[in-house]
Amino acid sequence: MEPVLSNDIEEVFNTKELNEDIGKSGIEVGSESARIDYDNMEHIDQNIDGLKFCEGMIFTSLEKAEELYKAFAKANGFTVRIRNTRPGRRGSISSREFVCSCQGFCVEKKQKEVSVAKEQDRRTLTRRCGCEAMLVVKWDKKKNIWMAHKFSNDHNHNMVSPKSKCYLIPNKCMPIVAKNLVEKFNEISLPIGKVPTVLGNMDGINFNERDCYNHMRDKRRKDLVIGDAQSVVEYCRRKQTENPNFFYAIDCDKEGRMINFFWVEARGRLYYEKFEDVVVFDTTYRTNKYEMPFANFVGVNNHLQSIFFGCALLQDEQEESFVWLFTTWLEAMHGKAPKSILTDQDQSIGNAVKRVFAGTTHRLCLWHITNKFPSKIGMCKSTSGFHKEMSNCIRDSISPEVFEKDWKIIIERYKLEGNTWLNGLYEIRHSWIPVYNRTIFFAGMNTTQRSESMHSFFDSFVNNGTTLREFVIKYEKALECRYLDEQDEQYVSKYKFTTKAKSPLELHGATVYTRNVFNLFQDELTVGIYMRTIEIGMDGTYTIYEVSCFKKPERKCLVYINLDSLNGWCECHLFEFKGILCRHILGVLHKRDVEEIPAHFILPRWTTKVIYDMDISVQRNCDELPLVLRNMIFYRMVNHLSSYLDTSEKTYQLIVNSIEETYNKVVAMEGPISMKKIEEPREQELNDHTPLQDPVISRTKGRPKDSVKVSQKGRIMSGVEVSMKRRRKCSNCNVLGHDIRTCDQLNEEC
Repeated sequence: MEPVLSNDIEEVFNTKELNEDIGKSGIEVGSESARIDYDNMEHIDQNIDGLKFCEGMIFTSLEKAEELYKAFAKANGFTVRIRNTRPGRRGSISSREFVCSCQGFCVEKKQKEVSVAKEQDRRTLTRRCGCEAMLVVKWDKKKNIWMAHKFSNDHNHNMVSPKSKCYLIPNKCMPIVAKNLVEKFNEISLPIGKVPTVLGNMDGINFNERDCYNHMRDKRRKDLVIGDAQSVVEYCRRKQTENPNFFYAIDCDKEGRMINFFWVEARGRLYYEKFEDVVVFDTTYRTNKYEMPFANFVGVNNHLQSIFFGCALLQDEQEESFVWLFTTWLEAMHGKAPKSILTDQDQSIGNAVKRVFAGTTHRLCLWHITNKFPSKIGMCKSTSGFHKEMSNCIRDSISPEVFEKDWKIIIERYKLEGNTWLNGLYEIRHSWIPVYNRTIFFAGMNTTQRSESMHSFFDSFVNNGTTLREFVIKYEKALECRYLDEQDEQYVSKYKFTTKAKSPLELHGATVYTRNVFNLFQDELTVGIYMRTIEIGMDGTYTIYEVSCFKKPERKCLVYINLDSLNGWCECHLFEFKGILCRHILGVLHKRDVEEIPAHFILPRWTTKVIYDMDISVQRNCDELPLVLRNMIFYRMVNHLSSYLDTSEKTYQLIVNSIEETYNKVVAMEGPISMKKIEEPREQELNDHTPLQDPVISRTKGRPKDSVKVSQKGRIMSGVEVSMKRRRKCSNCNVLGHDIRTCDQLNEEC
């Protein structure tokens, strides 16, 4: 069959107009053939409304034929899909059939037998109505051309109106700016479905909320092509390339599967150099895809804000896992162990702390222990005065002797001598009773609440379906938010404060402490200036004062103070435990007309002069800086210099020449040295050619989860509903499972 040119095309495009308008861009008209070349897409779109296909049309390639037919469908209000492709020899294609998207019929799936409790299947919509519109393009071997072998434009459905064409799938367009905004919203845990609303007034916005979620789904799949664990490794390697002080370590099993993963930001390592005195460790957070416990090391900065010293995802909560984590964390912190650490009451954690942090004071969370009293003692004791008496004994004892005396009295009064759990707590009383640790600095903390409060903060960034890679990225975004809060607090502490007592001590404290610490100091001072102070004697060079409140004179504390050096201590040991002067010492200082806080009573960690943001002018003259800080300072200086490279050619030459001159001087003084990395990440039993496998679902300690509870309508019940649901009890026969309205015994009597 000879290829022909349809009359409709002749009406729209004649040879003269076509040669003048589009030349060789797409349609060559002759007496024997009509050859379609769709290179000039924009020009063809302008004339596509009048273009009609016919059998015998010739195309320069199969791709161009598909492109032109899709443009034709777009202009006429329908969409196209490929129904069939016939292969040729040697992997080539002999023909392809394009059909309307409404071709064929929707085949219903066979309904399986389901229980009554299960909900009905989701209702789905379909456009399949048996439309016969089609285009078959076939390769002609003799003439070596692509030809329209069969064409039909008979539709049995309504065409989409011009106003609704934007809803067709081929017409949907999600610009790059929208995709970037969706990814940004996802990183900071904002609802990505709001992006179409944000960009609603822009031209070319033809996407909806579902397209945003589909884009993130496709991006996750693309990121996880190499595997979730391996993508985390690639991300961490890139982070370490950007900043050599970023530290991470991966523990693998013999099969190359990730079991433990630890990482810490460069800023976290720098924080630890300034605030290493107390660390809170917690593993109760498990919001990720693999249910791996999220172990975090949390500290307190000079603004009383929580800061991170590193975190990890663990496969289990066994002792060896904690030993690996503590050893790795200690390596990241240059072997400097914390002075004190606060954890939950867990045997594995306790043993690991003893093995790794030998010289560290270990305390247990007070809240987790006292919260078990109702279940371990019994509800009968909770309704009596037992809990109030025990709480006063635990929290308000002024000395170990007083605590031990009151404890024995309470145990005998409520006949709890045989309670093994209470006896066990008494044996380890030095690790959780506050009075035994008042002389050790814990920044005023008795619980791990500071660490657990960070969990609610992370809940706004992650969820139960968060992958490892997303978890690490969102963790970084969360830290950025915390850092911004820290900068705001730094500004407020430097330029704003309020006074209450109008005392010289208060004015001096406002210039020394940060705002939040000053508020605590102010509260102590406000009470202290009204305390009753009586000098009762001498102890060597120390004068002894008895300090008490006018309203409660029976609560007395002895203050020992040297009136010459103003050095001393108080029986309450608030300064040793919290780092802030207590009201008793402040009452004595106020009585002695001391106008400034003695320097030995000011902890540097609470002051506004703590510089931990790599301040070059302060840090560069220190002789005992660790390698990590030296590198961070150096990179900070280089980054500052790089911002001047594009100012002028003269400035650029000055920077380059100065660096080259410095380099030559260092080489002449120290000699050449081989280039090496500052730190190598530890990826145990894993080489560069073996991809890291994803971890398995973690099995943590505690009672396993119950089977999923389903309501009568098939809906999964929440934990609150399951706990609150009780079986009915008949008031007639006292049998569970029914009530008096459905009682068989009562119906038989009737």
